[in-house]
Amino acid sequence: MNDKLGFGGFMNKDWLFTSDGYVCGLRAAGVLIRNNTILVQREIDGNEYALPGGHIKVGETLEDGLIRETMEELGVGIRCVRLLWSEESFWEWNGKQAHTIAFYYQINLCDELDIPECNEFVSQKDNCNVILGWMPIEELQKVTIYPAFLKEEIYHLNEPTKHFVSRG
Repeated sequence: MNDKLGFGGFMNKDWLFTSDGYVCGLRAAGVLIRNNTILVQREIDGNEYALPGGHIKVGETLEDGLIRETMEELGVGIRCVRLLWSEESFWEWNGKQAHTIAFYYQINLCDELDIPECNEFVSQKDNCNVILGWMPIEELQKVTIYPAFLKEEIYHLNEPTKHFVSRG
């Protein structure tokens, strides 16, 4: 990336701002479905799930950020098919008020054989605390997963893009 837009020292930094009392970030995540399963992630010792993705860097498009994050975490190339949902999420994280703006894309793998078929595997990222795996779509109803609206919206992927505001 170059600095044609004048972002200066912010280039290549995550779109993530923190202070003593708050954290604010911009995130993109992917919805990848294979054989009636969806790719999800969780912390090794955790029981809450999320869609794989990550923070966007200043000066980076949402799609480019999701492609980069997927390559970093999974070691695979993806194509963003279409934007499914956007979300403004207000929540508490480690005693701080958090505000995350997230965009969720339907994605396809560049090579179908890139991700293991096994139920769970460790992220390739330097954060070995993250486990990824294929969860049967019907199992979403039985777990805590973010975004929470995924439990319903997973059955409506062909509908127009929707926007959600989540508080919790």
